[in-house]
Amino acid sequence: MAVILVIIVILLLLRCCGTESIGIDDESVPLGGIEWDADAEEGELTLRSEEEIQAELNKKVAQGMINISMNTAPVFSSGTEKGNLNIVNSERNNYPQVVYIVRKDTGEEIYRSGGIPVGSKIERAALAVDLPAGTYDCVAYFNSITPDTGAILGTAGAEITVTVQN
Repeated sequence: MAVILVIIVILLLLRCCGTESIGIDDESVPLGGIEWDADAEEGELTLRSEEEIQAELNKKVAQGMINISMNTAPVFSSGTEKGNLNIVNSERNNYPQVVYIVRKDTGEEIYRSGGIPVGSKIERAALAVDLPAGTYDCVAYFNSITPDTGAILGTAGAEITVTVQN
């Protein structure tokens, strides 16, 4: 009996509060202080097809991609001679690149290119330091840069092994 009395009191309170509602797609939505726009409809705009949206997304992804290409095992006859780096800034890239090579064991930078224009290459170059004979595990970092300021837009890296023969 007490439960029924409580339910009746709750129903009376709800009726007294005067909760207003409007219909949107045959559903009642409480106003809660918001004035709903009568022209609002559920759903998203369909101005473009799925194919057009996908093509736009693919274009954005392609603009941000960095194609990297270099010799992953360059050899230098000595620490002061040029070696076969074979760095290529592919014509598929949208920006110039700056490439630098860092030793994994010490973190020392042993090579840094200047700006490499799109569609250009560096076949042979000398290291920035005179390394003694040996094999060095390194990481080559490719930085896409803005052509006007040189600001870095994105970076990709690849593990390489540098060999100095003498």
